Amino acid sequence: MAAMPLVLVFHGEPKEAAAELLLAVRTRDAAGVLRGEEPPSGEAQAIQWRTLPPEVLRVLRAGALVGPGFETRIVADLLSLEPLVVLELLQQATDLGLPVEDRGEGRFSLPTSALTALSTSLMPSLAQAWHRKLGRLLGARAGEEVAGARPPRPPVPKPRGKIPSAAHVAEIIDLSAEVVDLVDDTGLAAQVASEMAGGGVTHDIGAAPPAGADTSQMSEESGVAASGDVSAGTGAAESTEVSAGTGGAATDAPKWTVPRKGERSGPIDVSLGASSLKGLRATSANVSAETGAKEQVEERPAGWSPARRKTIFAAPAAEPGPDEADPAGWGAPSRVVPTRLEDPLVDEARAAEHMRLAGEFDAAAQHLCEAARKAAEMGAPQAAAQHAQNALSLLATLPASATRRLLRVQALIELGRLQWQSAGYEFGFTLTQAQATLDSARAELGADAPVVLAADLAQAIAGVCFDLGDPRSLERAHAELVAAGSMLQAAGDAIGAACLLNDQAAVLVRMGDPGRALQLLRQSRKVFDPHVNSDPVALRELAETEHLFARLPLHAQLRAGREAEGFEMGLDHARAAERAYRDLGEVRELGRVWETMGCLELRAGRTEAAKQRFDAAAEVQTQLGDLTGLAQTTEGLSQVLALLGRDAEAVTLLRDSVVFNRDKGSPLGLQRNRRAFTELAERLAPRTEHAAGLQEVAILLSAGERELGALLQPPA
Repeated sequence: MAAMPLVLVFHGEPKEAAAELLLAVRTRDAAGVLRGEEPPSGEAQAIQWRTLPPEVLRVLRAGALVGPGFETRIVADLLSLEPLVVLELLQQATDLGLPVEDRGEGRFSLPTSALTALSTSLMPSLAQAWHRKLGRLLGARAGEEVAGARPPRPPVPKPRGKIPSAAHVAEIIDLSAEVVDLVDDTGLAAQVASEMAGGGVTHDIGAAPPAGADTSQMSEESGVAASGDVSAGTGAAESTEVSAGTGGAATDAPKWTVPRKGERSGPIDVSLGASSLKGLRATSANVSAETGAKEQVEERPAGWSPARRKTIFAAPAAEPGPDEADPAGWGAPSRVVPTRLEDPLVDEARAAEHMRLAGEFDAAAQHLCEAARKAAEMGAPQAAAQHAQNALSLLATLPASATRRLLRVQALIELGRLQWQSAGYEFGFTLTQAQATLDSARAELGADAPVVLAADLAQAIAGVCFDLGDPRSLERAHAELVAAGSMLQAAGDAIGAACLLNDQAAVLVRMGDPGRALQLLRQSRKVFDPHVNSDPVALRELAETEHLFARLPLHAQLRAGREAEGFEMGLDHARAAERAYRDLGEVRELGRVWETMGCLELRAGRTEAAKQRFDAAAEVQTQLGDLTGLAQTTEGLSQVLALLGRDAEAVTLLRDSVVFNRDKGSPLGLQRNRRAFTELAERLAPRTEHAAGLQEVAILLSAGERELGALLQPPA
């Protein structure tokens, strides 16, 4: 058998012990030695950089400033060159023997020694200017700022199918008081029509900010059939450009933007089923934190308003297949219409670092807030929390100012939303913690704060209180939403105020007042229905309205003898919401609608149909880490499996629901679990084989109730 050759590789001339080893090996077998031919570590410093062609040196310096790995497009935009020109200059650099590594797909890297030599050769003023421009490029669509291009106005998807009449609801639901239409009383319909026709209102104070505005939403929260509650999310962050200062701030004060939160969930690869719910921790922790691009809205859609929280920028809907066009067809995660892909080179965290190096600390903090929002959207709660904390830490090192106080409030809102909406209980993301964070933001928000920021915070607080669900929290949620709507309408933003109608209706239903809720839903439909084919905000609001209409038969008293008709009516409304959310590409809301449809099918006595809907909802919610929604869906699945005679699985899923509600700190969820457990335990009492499983559920449920005891108590 032939002996394996001995290969030694040296970087540079071996010395001392290495030289002795080389000599010993050569003495025995000179053919077994290979001298290293890689450039020595000091070669990069030895390169006479200033003797290179100026164009080549300029590109290499720009690449070194971008970082150890740099993209051709970013360097091209930084230097106002064509990407092909940059590639040709990098080819010239490699021809000259420079250590440029091509990683493929327009990505290159330089060794550390070359990075140091090139970066230190830059004048500080030029380095600062380049860092500032890189921050802007990485925080917006690469190339658009340089080229001055405007993104095409996104097409508005058209709703498919007939939307049920609101009057039909009032006929079937037995309300204690007469339902009246309040649109004419408030004047919102006329104001919204005026705003949408006139292009919306602006809240700019001082100089016009750079292009780019974002909006935000709060997700729908839907209940389980046995809960007696409706759940349809409250509003979240709105997009606006506001003055960094307050009161008598100078007109040339720097500008900042309140970012949106979770507007799109995006496409998902569904690989988990209801049987894999316990893998939620691993699933949510391993999702990529890579973020997408901030939408540019210089060319604003008709009716655009910076103080509106739900502006949607979605891809045109794909032509539905025969089964998808059927309103009665089953929804499945694989049929979700994906949203438009965002620029992969946009990176708010990198933008923040370049702004910090440029000395633009306020801009760096704002980019970190945006990075937190996007990471949360992508299902990376740990990265999102780190970005938000980094923003707060950076602001803590800077002298106090009105701008930084508002930025700190913004960072706290992003952190509070993350703690509210993300399944990150290993990081302490509970509803109680979210409420504490948002209350801290409220303590720092002065009376002279911009209306849109104050309304944004009020909506976030209302969302947390809505999910807590105890009487005191619901009263506060309603008060926060009413106050936010009044502020927005007084500021001249009727669209923003109208976007809160659905949220107020959801709270009212949970408070046991479906009559007033129905008034608000009819009002919302009258406001937005005329604009559904011309503005995606109207389509989104109509989808929310239809989802809430679908929930009403689950929680309001139906007229005697018309129960079956009521559940079918609810399914009609749910299918209308499903079509709209599919067109908008809003996966999270689709999951909530499928859970609602499962509840309606269960009430109508169609157990297998209910299971299919719950299974689809569970897959989506598992993938997205929607812990609140998943807790509700698993409880619904538990009821279905119990009816199908699969008692052991029913006990297991009820246990999972208790764990999810306890981890999220949801008193309302635990109350539902207690009712479901009592019913299941009574039915399975004679079955000794289920005693151990039921005891485990009882222990977990009691522990959760002890932890949330104060919230579970009725108000004094």
